[in-house]
Amino acid sequence: MKRKTAATILCIEDEKDLLEELTGELTDLGYVAFGARNAREAGGILEECHPDIILCDILMPGLNGFKFLKSVRRQHHELDDTAFIFLTALGDHDNQVLGRKSGADDYLVKPVDIELLDAAICARLDCLARLQARKSRLREGADGLVHLSSRETEVLTELGRGKTIRQAAAHLGLSEYTVGDYVKAIYRKLGISSRAEAALEAFRRGLG
Repeated sequence: MKRKTAATILCIEDEKDLLEELTGELTDLGYVAFGARNAREAGGILEECHPDIILCDILMPGLNGFKFLKSVRRQHHELDDTAFIFLTALGDHDNQVLGRKSGADDYLVKPVDIELLDAAICARLDCLARLQARKSRLREGADGLVHLSSRETEVLTELGRGKTIRQAAAHLGLSEYTVGDYVKAIYRKLGISSRAEAALEAFRRGLG
C-alpha cells in the first residue's frame, strides 16, 4: 500500500539497473524518488531541489560517498535538515564507523531488504518532523502564528487561492522546483500536510 507522503529521496548509485530498481521500489512505497549515477549528477540536482533524504553509495566514479557527504555539509547549508543515508557494499566495521563519524544519519549494507530501508527512512523522517515541530513552536510570535518569510507568505497566498505549484511558479516567476521547496518548508513550519490545510492557514492569516 502506498504511503501518503510528500517526502522526496535522491538516490545516488552508479549501477544503472540497481538505481532503477531502487527508485522504482521507493516510488511504489509512495515516495518521490529520483536518481543520479554519481556525485557530479547529484550536485546538479541539488542546485534545483532539496530532497528530504539522500540515499548514497560510497564506491562511485569521481567523488566517493564520503567526500560527497563532506561537500554537501560544507556547501549546502540549506540541506542541514536533509538526512543522509549510506547504502553500500562496504559492510566492514571500519567503514561503518567512518561513515557514521563522517556525519551520515544511517549506514545500510547491500543487499538491503526494502522493508529495512523503508524503516530507516521512516525513522529519519520522524526525527525530522519532531525537529521541525520544535522549531515551529520556537518561532511562534505573540499572535500565535508561526513566522513565514516574505516569499513563503507569497507562496502560501497562492496556495490559499487554490493554485497548483505550476500555476504559483508561473505567477511568481519562479521555477516549479523552487516553489516546491517553499511548499515543503511551509508544511514543515506549520506542521501541515495538505493543500486544504494550507488554504485554511492562508485564510487565518488574511491572505488572498
